[in-house]
Amino acid sequence: MSSVSEGVLLKLIHCCGVLEERVAEAYKHMAERSVDSVLKAVLAYVASDSRKHAETLKSVAAALGAEMSELEECRQVAGELWAATMRGVELELMQTGKLSREDLASMIDSLTDLESVVMEEYLMMLQAEAIKILLEAKPETSCLKMIIEWIAEDEKRHMQILEALKKS
Repeated sequence: MSSVSEGVLLKLIHCCGVLEERVAEAYKHMAERSVDSVLKAVLAYVASDSRKHAETLKSVAAALGAEMSELEECRQVAGELWAATMRGVELELMQTGKLSREDLASMIDSLTDLESVVMEEYLMMLQAEAIKILLEAKPETSCLKMIIEWIAEDEKRHMQILEALKKS
C-alpha cells in the first residue's frame, strides 16, 4: 500500500472494524455450535475480544471523521483479501451442525490464517499508514498507533489460542 488519502485510510480502518465484527459473529456462531464446554468458552472469549476490536476500530475511524462505508465500498477499499475473508465468514455462519474438537482441529489452519495473516496484514498496513498520514496531520491521534498495536497483539494471542486447541 503506497500513499493513500486520509479519507481512504479512515474507510480502511472502518472496513477492518466491519470485518472484525463479522469474524466475531463467526466465532460466536462456532461457540454456539460447539459440543465441548471448554471449546465453547474459548471460542466465546475470542468472539468477545474480536467484537471489542470491531467496536474500537469503527469508533476510532468515526472519531477521526470516517464516513460509513457500505460493504461494496469496503471490497473496493480493502481488496480481495477482505472480500475472501468475508465470504469465509458467511460460509461459517451458514453451518448448522454441532462442532466437535475434531471438527475444529480441521478448521484451525484456516482460522489461524485469518488471525495471523489477514488481520495482522491489515493492522500493520493501517499502523504504517496511520503514522505517516494521520499523525503528521493530527499529533493528538498518537493513541491510534497504540490501539492498533494492541489489537495486533491480541490477534497473535488468538492465533496461539487456536493452535493450543488444535494440539489438545
